[in-house]
Amino acid sequence: MGFFSNDYPERMPFLERIGKEWRFRKAVKASKREHGQPQFVLVHPDWPSKRASIMAYADALGWAVTNRKDTPARYKGQVRIQLAFDDRTEKREAQPGMWNGHCLDISKSTLDRHHQAVFGYGVNVDPAAHKGPMLEKSEGNAVHDGREIQGPLSQDQLQPGKVYQRIIDNCTEGGLFEDLRVVIIRGEVLVVYRKRKTGSVRYTNETAEVDLAKSPKTVLSESEIDQIVSLSAKMCADFAELDVLRDRQDGRMYCVDLNPTPFGPPAGLSNEQKTKATMCIEQVFSAH
Repeated sequence: MGFFSNDYPERMPFLERIGKEWRFRKAVKASKREHGQPQFVLVHPDWPSKRASIMAYADALGWAVTNRKDTPARYKGQVRIQLAFDDRTEKREAQPGMWNGHCLDISKSTLDRHHQAVFGYGVNVDPAAHKGPMLEKSEGNAVHDGREIQGPLSQDQLQPGKVYQRIIDNCTEGGLFEDLRVVIIRGEVLVVYRKRKTGSVRYTNETAEVDLAKSPKTVLSESEIDQIVSLSAKMCADFAELDVLRDRQDGRMYCVDLNPTPFGPPAGLSNEQKTKATMCIEQVFSAH
């Protein structure tokens, strides 16, 4: 087993690993005091960033997070949730029995193909045929490199690893651009964050305003919630957050990204709203 209880990234400096190990053991002791027996979230294969939402939820529940399968037994603890945690866009092998264990492809093209099947429309366009403004962005997860360009494009202008999408008019009356960040766990839409951005950074992860919707039903219809659940099921995502845009021109909702290893709750959210969101999610975690 050795000194370390988890498989920390090799690129991580040794002293940083020591610090993470110390915090992990502190979390195990706190979990034992609270529950009588340490409670664990087993993630595999990667070690989550401290900004990952799974870390925040586990901390709120008094659970420790480990990415080594033999660690819970070492501490005579109980595994509450097993989560496949791998931020690569495409994975080769499934991890049966784990949440997101069959979520193997989160590319924009795959998401749009399933979006077409569920909603009857999508956001991707043919860059060689589309006339006018369109969005070019990476297929990959969490790149945030979108840029507006003019179509159509010739074959030699097409960029490998990119997708091309219609530009969604998600501008609010206040002049900001609103993204809905939808949290879904085990087929249930639990909370929706409203993230507003200025025009200069609308395709990045930088926000000007963030708040929590009173409930998902205040920003999404019943049928849209059902469609998001169906879309997540087609993507084999048990635990994920989706970026959803509403076009004020046609009123339609477009799911433009699905992230099964999200960061959160979002920076800029008030402590009161952060607590409210976390409590909603805790209830679902506690039931498993």
